[in-house]
Amino acid sequence: MKYGRRPLTAAAILSAAIAGTCTGAQAAPPTTQPQQTDVSQELQMLRARIDQLEKQQQEQQVKQQEAQQQATTSSVMTDAQHHSNLFDETGYIAGYKDGRFFLGSEDGNFMLRPWLHFQFRYIVNDRKNAKPDGDDNVDNGFEVRRARFGLDGNMFSPDFTYFFNWATARASSNIVTSTSTTTVSNSLGGVPILEEAWVKYNFHNTPWYIKAGQIKDPLLHDQVVSSRYQQSAERSLTADTFANGDAFTEAVTVIYDPKNWLRTEAGVNHGMRSANTSFQDTPTNAYDFGVAGRAEFKLFGRWQDYAEMGAFDVKEPLAVGGVGVDSSQHGHSTQTVFVADSSYSSPTGLSLYGAFVDRYTNENFGFQTQSATGASITAPPANVLNTPTNEYSILAQAGFIIDKHFEPYGRYEYIHVAGTPAGSVNYFSDITAGVNYYFVGHRAKLTAQIQYLPKGIPYADTPSDLLLNNGHGEIVGTIQFQMLI
Repeated sequence: MKYGRRPLTAAAILSAAIAGTCTGAQAAPPTTQPQQTDVSQELQMLRARIDQLEKQQQEQQVKQQEAQQQATTSSVMTDAQHHSNLFDETGYIAGYKDGRFFLGSEDGNFMLRPWLHFQFRYIVNDRKNAKPDGDDNVDNGFEVRRARFGLDGNMFSPDFTYFFNWATARASSNIVTSTSTTTVSNSLGGVPILEEAWVKYNFHNTPWYIKAGQIKDPLLHDQVVSSRYQQSAERSLTADTFANGDAFTEAVTVIYDPKNWLRTEAGVNHGMRSANTSFQDTPTNAYDFGVAGRAEFKLFGRWQDYAEMGAFDVKEPLAVGGVGVDSSQHGHSTQTVFVADSSYSSPTGLSLYGAFVDRYTNENFGFQTQSATGASITAPPANVLNTPTNEYSILAQAGFIIDKHFEPYGRYEYIHVAGTPAGSVNYFSDITAGVNYYFVGHRAKLTAQIQYLPKGIPYADTPSDLLLNNGHGEIVGTIQFQMLI
């Protein structure tokens, strides 16, 4: 309620005028003869004046109401816009740039970029003489090879970066466990499993970084390059067998990267393939500890083009050589893996890659392989157990992009292993040929590939969809679609 003078109405003004006239006549009667006036005319003039005042008052009230309504509407619209576009007034930005969605602060100190990686395959695996009666065995079907999701960016400042990603386990969801009262599923099929989780800090305005978490072991280029940017449907068998392959390890490393011809990374880890493990040593975990490091030497080109296998969207010729080592301690046994590799790519579409990998174990404790749910060790035969063994692999890979869409490629690997079950063929080859069709670069890519192992393989490598077929031929056909957002 507002207090103040009440607005005058026409009746009130007229009454006051008549009352004042009458009162004045009684209080001061004329001493002389008054001049005769037309009272009716005066009243009409007074009435017109009152109507004019009322009209002005009404117009003023209408203007005030319109102004009040406009102010209310403006306030509501401003509030609605604030809620629908929160970032305009809170210092944050969001959008899509360079093929990535992002959310961050205007000053660049905080940035978050989510991503999704999906690979769907059809597999045909033909193993010669694989059945007990000597007949061939053919397995075929569909498979979600990778369904990975994660986020990366920086926090507090551009010097403090992070990366997290999870992948769904490929173990069969049909495995069940029966009890006395019920039958329940205990499979990990489809359950997200942590792959990478690390933070990295750059000492401001220096080439020095420190990195900690669950990371790619800095060892072999083919193994370090993300599965998102592989040239073939799957990384090499050499990477799966001798390096961390598609696995990770818990580590702290120091990086020296002056952004010129050299960069290095080295540190302490929990041993090769020691992802998602506790702090405990053997026998609870495969290794007690390990050390690893890699140095890369760029002859010419751009470092950003080295983040993929192949030459898609390479802007200028690139040549890089690298060496790496990982030494992991298992009780009294030490496994040391040495790597030397080189890579060349060109804007013409040509890409070349070669690698030599050697693994020496002073007391062989078993053959380590990677499965859908993690790494495992197979005990070696008696003639190898606790004896020195040396294993190696030679790899060569090439590809050529035609018209920015088609990319035929080929790979040859010659591998010698030791410590596999007795009677195994320890020398074998893997010949791979395929073609990529890039719809939208690596973000939408179709791959068709054939692998041929003339003598099979003495162990199963499920990441590559290779099954145990010791001494007999094995052919694997793969058709894969990749989507990367």
